[in-house]
Amino acid sequence: MVRNEKDALVKVIDMIWEALLYVLGCCAGVSIVKRSHILSSVKHWYNVSFLQGLGLITWGAGNLLSLYPLLGLQKICLTSCIFTYAFFLLSLHALQHSTLAYASWKTAFDSVMLIATFITMVVLHEMAYAPNTKEHIPYMIPVQGGVFLMIPAITLIVENWQASGPQSEVRIRRGLLVMATILFAGYSMLQPFIPTPVMVALGVTSLALLVGAHRGLENQKLLQNNQPEYRYLFHKLTFGKRDIIMVQVMLMLCVAILFGAPEIPSYGRIGLWIAILFGCIRVYFTIRDNRSLVNETFYSAARLEQQFEDQLALTRESNEQLRKVLTLKQNYERLLIASNEQSLREVSYETLQQVIEELVETWYSKIDSLVYLRLSLESQNHIVYFQAEKGERTDFSELHPVSGQIVVHEDMDSALAPRYVRLEAYTGAEDSQQKELEQSLFQLLLVNVRGLAQRCLHQHQALELRFMESEMELARRIQSMLVPKEQLTLAGLRARAVYAPFTYVGGDYIDYIRVNERYTCFIVADVSGHGLPASLLASGIRTAVRAVLQKSWSPDEVLTRLNQLLYDDLSKTRSYVTMLVALYDAEEHALLLSRAGHPRPLYLSATQKMVLPCVGGVGLGLLADSTYKVEKVPLKEEGFLLLYTDGFVESGRKKALRCIHSWLQDLSMLMDKHERESENAMDGVESYIWEMTREGQQTDDMSVLILQFQSTSQKPFPEIDAVTAPPARL
Repeated sequence: MVRNEKDALVKVIDMIWEALLYVLGCCAGVSIVKRSHILSSVKHWYNVSFLQGLGLITWGAGNLLSLYPLLGLQKICLTSCIFTYAFFLLSLHALQHSTLAYASWKTAFDSVMLIATFITMVVLHEMAYAPNTKEHIPYMIPVQGGVFLMIPAITLIVENWQASGPQSEVRIRRGLLVMATILFAGYSMLQPFIPTPVMVALGVTSLALLVGAHRGLENQKLLQNNQPEYRYLFHKLTFGKRDIIMVQVMLMLCVAILFGAPEIPSYGRIGLWIAILFGCIRVYFTIRDNRSLVNETFYSAARLEQQFEDQLALTRESNEQLRKVLTLKQNYERLLIASNEQSLREVSYETLQQVIEELVETWYSKIDSLVYLRLSLESQNHIVYFQAEKGERTDFSELHPVSGQIVVHEDMDSALAPRYVRLEAYTGAEDSQQKELEQSLFQLLLVNVRGLAQRCLHQHQALELRFMESEMELARRIQSMLVPKEQLTLAGLRARAVYAPFTYVGGDYIDYIRVNERYTCFIVADVSGHGLPASLLASGIRTAVRAVLQKSWSPDEVLTRLNQLLYDDLSKTRSYVTMLVALYDAEEHALLLSRAGHPRPLYLSATQKMVLPCVGGVGLGLLADSTYKVEKVPLKEEGFLLLYTDGFVESGRKKALRCIHSWLQDLSMLMDKHERESENAMDGVESYIWEMTREGQQTDDMSVLILQFQSTSQKPFPEIDAVTAPPARL
């Protein structure tokens, strides 16, 4: 009697533990279903978390009902068992859909196979067993259900293990979810055969792993496959092969169980036969799909090969065009070399005509598209003193005409010193760029002939050099007139320019322009290169800046419009321009800055002495569609802002970074000696810059724009149009 009571007590405790486990399973299922609302999917009901959450709810509820002695409730657990495995099977298929375009018929077929097998087993079990049997859930159902879940789960694990790429973290989380599902399926297979304490422990563990896997699962959209078509098809074909292998493994396992375990009850054997039948049908249709997929893969490879051939043809065409361009470039280079050699020859009045004829012969033979060329020395009244002609005059209606003339000397007009060198040519060039290049070459021919005539005219290299120096001096004076010499004084800001070209003329451009009563624009620019070419570009930039400021004031818009306006000319000359534009807002007492590849300005105040960290873009003329950012610098306290070109920091120094910090330190010490409100503060800064420039070895054009500003609380500068120029410059 005591033993029976003890057994009854143990049985009651086991039932309590089982009930708690099943209640915990229902709670876990509800938690996972709630989480499915956070995740997005094409179909909410086809969400992995939603399906597995329903599976856990049906599993816990069905097993919980099986603990009660009522026969009707116990039979419900059979239906819930079928739903549990169906939901988990659909969840694994949903994971497959999230990676590949998994065939929908496989999902429907596998679900029908599972349900048909289970219903057959349940019906046969109910017909074969008495109503009061203790076997409420036939043990073959968990075993067969675990097999159905293991097959797609193992396929997913293999596919997930071999996959790689930027989605590796998401694949790891998905793999953890599949592993948790496999553990739960294995636990359900062992549930009928293990003691209650072990069953409860394993159940709690598997539930915890499932909940944890779903908590780490990212949005399903992150699992979508974005591979190229041929890789996608190959991936899908590989997955299909693994799938059919696992189905064949399931069939062999079912056959082995069927013939290797004669003690299996009749309902289990019939269920296995049904599973084998459905499996064979699925293998047949899967093989058919795989064959179709192989054909589609071949077609994709053929399309890819055709695309490669098309791309190769385009590459060949591009290479052919490049070859033509390189050939043209080499011809022009040889032409220039030969022309320079002839131009450097000793020339006199006796040999001038011979040299001109040789130049015309060289040009005519080197330029393949040239049909006719005539070069003449003429007077102001178009009297021809001499002419060299190559080619025959025929019908030139379909040819490109080129003409030009250049002045040899303004004050002299004779056979020895002609007024003009005139050129007439016809070419067969069709490309616009080639036409422009040939126009420049013919202009160069005019310049060369003019140089020969001038050399003959002066008969001495020193006189020619003095003539060139006089022209450069004129250019220097013109450029010097364009640099602001007067100090600009506003209510809260003063500006002064320091400019020292490396040669006669330079490529730096420094300017300040009063836009209106509120805004004043300050500009510092540096053209690549030195000398006259850079100076000409700088003068053109000055005109362009004033044209742009008629419509745009914001520094970023000014740089963008200047780049659009100057890009064609700069790209043709292989030049570029760095520029810094600062717009002073008198009402807000602030500066708006934008940089185009220009050095960052120096900021000096009582509390801050630094290189201003403003964002910059690429220089003008480097990219056709460059855009620039603007930054606002409020002038909260008095101080200085120095806008400069790279010649300022490279004067006599090898490392610009070390030099800029040296300037910053020296100017900070200088400012500490002066009262910032003093009228002499700016004079001291400028004098120090000139002193250091004279001591250093100048290697580039040097320009500095000094801005002295006051805080809003200080007394403003007396606003006048301009004051006397600062101390003398270099």
